[in-house]
Amino acid sequence: MQAKVLLCQNSAFIANRLPRAARALKQAGYDVEILNWDRGINSEVIQMAIQQFAKEGIKVHTIYCGVTPYGKGILTAFQKLKFAIKVIKFLLKNGNNYNIVHAIDFDLGFPVFLAKKIKQNLSFKFIYDIADFVETFHSPIPKIVRNQITRVSQLIMKFCDLIIIPDENRFINIPNELHPKTFVINNTIDPPKEIKEYPIQKSEEKINILYYGALSKDRGIDLLLQLTSLDNVCIWIAGKGELQEEITLYAEKHDNVYFLGYLEFPQVLSVVQQIDLIYMVYDPAYQHNQIASPNKLFEALYIGKPCIVANGTSIDKLVEKENIGYVVGYNETDLKNTVMKLNKKDLMKKGLNAKALYPQYSWEKTKKNLIELYQNLQNGD
Repeated sequence: MQAKVLLCQNSAFIANRLPRAARALKQAGYDVEILNWDRGINSEVIQMAIQQFAKEGIKVHTIYCGVTPYGKGILTAFQKLKFAIKVIKFLLKNGNNYNIVHAIDFDLGFPVFLAKKIKQNLSFKFIYDIADFVETFHSPIPKIVRNQITRVSQLIMKFCDLIIIPDENRFINIPNELHPKTFVINNTIDPPKEIKEYPIQKSEEKINILYYGALSKDRGIDLLLQLTSLDNVCIWIAGKGELQEEITLYAEKHDNVYFLGYLEFPQVLSVVQQIDLIYMVYDPAYQHNQIASPNKLFEALYIGKPCIVANGTSIDKLVEKENIGYVVGYNETDLKNTVMKLNKKDLMKKGLNAKALYPQYSWEKTKKNLIELYQNLQNGD
């Protein structure tokens, strides 16, 4: 009989962590279902994902609690509480249908923990996958609430059967006594079957720099936009978030700034193929950026493109060691001085280094580790 798995995540289809795990487990013979929080945003993306997963034999359960914007912290506390209650009710009713429940981040880890505490005969194994430590994130969450989240998260870590983190640098946030049951499943790319062509009118003479992802204040986008004064640069931005309006205005006023809006992942990869440098200069003043493990890094390795990162963001060590990009101080002067010296030949060399490094972080290798973790958990190892 197939082991039945429930994978749960807030906005499960915006990032790649849950979809790639769901498909890997399905291919390995598991009966897979998904529990997703529909926040009333990106409805088109959600519907397309549900339809696609249905074709692949993966059922999606969706919980809706009204429109819940991202990054509002305590302002969306009511919707978050409502969501947690609905997850608990779902598990109290259906939990014993599953052999393993894999909860990604605190939003799902907390209600799964509470459900097992309330109904102690829920027999499923509990995986707590901490892709991000939400209490360290850029949002208006009061310090007292952040401290409480940290304490409760550590209780969940102790209670669960297995902890997964995306990078070894996250061990710093895991109590030492829990390291033996903590394993790394990185944020590497599960390559799509095809890359959707999304041609851009790039300048062959200039250095084309791309930022894509969340358009939030901690991502160094303000510094990136200061590069508009340089004659040798074109800036490309894709994504959505709180800075979207500001970026749109910047693109209207400057000939070397292009805002592409929100792109599907295969379209993003098409743009990545066409540009010269991927921008990942995150602000190290934010705790979560000090232990960054961005998907973009692995996508750069897969496509074979160099990146530029900030000193003090953890990934700077890999970038410097493997010569796959540039490390800068988080300030306008250092960034401009570095970018002014860029040349196509050096960028290509670093891109080739990135491509050569990818096999060490490939999804095929990571997928085997994930399946092995599941098998060991089932067997009680």
